[in-house]
Amino acid sequence: MAELTGTSSLAPLIDAAVDHLEANGFETVVVSAGRSMRAEKTAWHILSRSACDGIILHSDCLSNDQLARLISTRKNVVLANVHNTLTGKLAAAHLIRNGHRRIALVSGPLYRFSIQHVVEGFMQPINSPQGRGVELQTLESSMDEEGGANAMNILLASKVTPTAIFLLNDRMAIGALRVCQENGIRVPDDISLIGCGDHYEAAHTRPALSTLRLPLTQVGKDAAQRVMNLINNVNSRPSDAADPSTSQPRVISRYSVRDRNDETGNAAGDSHISARERECLNWAAKGKTSWEISQILGVTESTIIYHLRNATRKLNAANRLHAVAKALQASIIDF
Repeated sequence: MAELTGTSSLAPLIDAAVDHLEANGFETVVVSAGRSMRAEKTAWHILSRSACDGIILHSDCLSNDQLARLISTRKNVVLANVHNTLTGKLAAAHLIRNGHRRIALVSGPLYRFSIQHVVEGFMQPINSPQGRGVELQTLESSMDEEGGANAMNILLASKVTPTAIFLLNDRMAIGALRVCQENGIRVPDDISLIGCGDHYEAAHTRPALSTLRLPLTQVGKDAAQRVMNLINNVNSRPSDAADPSTSQPRVISRYSVRDRNDETGNAAGDSHISARERECLNWAAKGKTSWEISQILGVTESTIIYHLRNATRKLNAANRLHAVAKALQASIIDF
């Protein structure tokens, strides 16, 4: 058996497949293909011309049609791909079910078909009746902490700040959480975050990150069993392959997603001006710009913009100047 894989996050899948095969007397070779269509095709050609009895194939960058054409040229080949469409669908449904109507999706590079499938799945609940009234923002970023942090800064400076963000892996979500913490933005009170992958670190952040757990171990074990069945001409499936608890992604709900269903109109607490929003309004009333306020308070300019826009929305004001006037009138701030 040789495995074609493009990302180290698939380690549980690889380990499960290798363990199951070696326990049944097979020798294994693992080939890493990088993260491009060209690299995956090159790795495939190496494997397909080898003397191995079977191939387990995982691909990020080849389309379903391309995979079908490759598989048709070689005996004893099985796919070990995660149900990425369902992963995206579950994430969007979880946020909508928790009452969020301003949602952002931060994806990885969209040339990767695996990421396209997650996005397609995410759009299903958004475009369904349950997603009626949802405002969606989408961003493409690198799939690391820096990518999540950069996306978070962009979203904080956007005209409409989301109440919930789905980031395509937990490292991105950890980067986004760090930006929030550095700038006094409360998770999940101000913004909810959900990642993907259920990495070890996600359970140990503060707050612990909600995430999607991918069934990588089961996918690897099932793929190993299927390729052995092909090699041995056995027409059967693993007995537990249809068990949804082990073979499908599922939401791991922790403490980074706020339930807004008991709220009417603006989110509960949105009518309450926070201490940081009051502070920003006070400086805005003194004629300070967002950049000047950021220097005074020691946070980023995008954070000041975020707090002032939140205050403007909570006060039902037309713009920043109007929000300052209404805050003065309501004695929320003083000269």
